[in-house]
Amino acid sequence: MTLRKFDFTDDNNFVVMEYYGLILNRTFWILLTPYHLIGIQANGAIATESGHDLFTGFAVDLIVSSKIVRGDISNPYSYLKEKYIKANADLDLMSDEFLRTNANFRVNKDDIKNVYYNPKKKWGMGYYPHDGRVYIETNDGKKRELIVLGNQSGAYVANKFLTF
Repeated sequence: MTLRKFDFTDDNNFVVMEYYGLILNRTFWILLTPYHLIGIQANGAIATESGHDLFTGFAVDLIVSSKIVRGDISNPYSYLKEKYIKANADLDLMSDEFLRTNANFRVNKDDIKNVYYNPKKKWGMGYYPHDGRVYIETNDGKKRELIVLGNQSGAYVANKFLTF
């Protein structure tokens, strides 16, 4: 199955962000299939507009302007970047090649031990609208913290991840 052939509905795809390496972040487009939760990296690190850096005096926006999400930031799909989607459009989502592309991931439904929602805002998200965090725990002891971007309901997303 490829991204181009995925049957999109209102309740089988969501946009989330994950922090990694302490302060870096990346955006994922999550797809729910009958047997897998699939994470397609759909953007690299994003930043907020912050004016001038106190230490250098340089306009930070000049350095990070390509990392700022513009447009309707309440729309979760505005966080997706075309180049990431194109890189995945024709890949078999069940293949090893898909998993080697960017930070893509795939979790077997049977490997999900628990999913829960924390409505508290994530520190560092600036003015980007988000509805808390969804945590996915797997049977191998791994845990992912996914920030629910835009005007999506974190409680709804967690429930879909738990019951798909």
